Amino acid sequence: MARRPSQLGASMEERKTFAQSHPVLAVLLLGSVVLGTILMTVLAITLESTPPEFSATVSSFEGLDRRAGAPPTFRVHLRVKNSNVWRHCFEPAGAVVEYDGVPLASADLGELCVPARSVVDVPFVATGEGLGMPDQLYERLDGLRRRQERVSLAVRLTLEEKDAVTQVWPLLLRCTAMLDGLPDLPSRCLLFFLMEPGSMSSV
Repeated sequence: MARRPSQLGASMEERKTFAQSHPVLAVLLLGSVVLGTILMTVLAITLESTPPEFSATVSSFEGLDRRAGAPPTFRVHLRVKNSNVWRHCFEPAGAVVEYDGVPLASADLGELCVPARSVVDVPFVATGEGLGMPDQLYERLDGLRRRQERVSLAVRLTLEEKDAVTQVWPLLLRCTAMLDGLPDLPSRCLLFFLMEPGSMSSV
């Protein structure tokens, strides 16, 4: 049943009377709506600002036979998946390939940028020039290879984001990659926030 003009007018008068009679309550209600909208926006941004996903594979290697006289060299395939609605750019960083906590090879990486909603492949070569390998470590590594056992390496990077939206601390990226390299089984990397020297917080 449609309201008559007199009824509509009375309803509008009631609303005006409520706002005039309870100005503080009206302001609080309006403020609650605005605050709720802001909180929902912040929540949406926070959910969309997670760090990219990293994975790594050692596709090939050389120089692990001391008779060859060449330093260890590893070809690493780093994959970065960005699910955010904006791009991530990281400052130039260094990468280190380790075995049992001992650095075997290193590489200098340039600036790394990943567009929004995309996946980027970053191949690089890490060499062990000047690092050397302790005899005990070499014998352990050589024994695993002769027994045809899989050798687990660590690929470590420290990344600092440029023009970050929410993240302010550098990231320590640590990936586990097998020496024999299986491109179809990349290892997802662990991320840690470097909040201060000597401390880490996992992502």
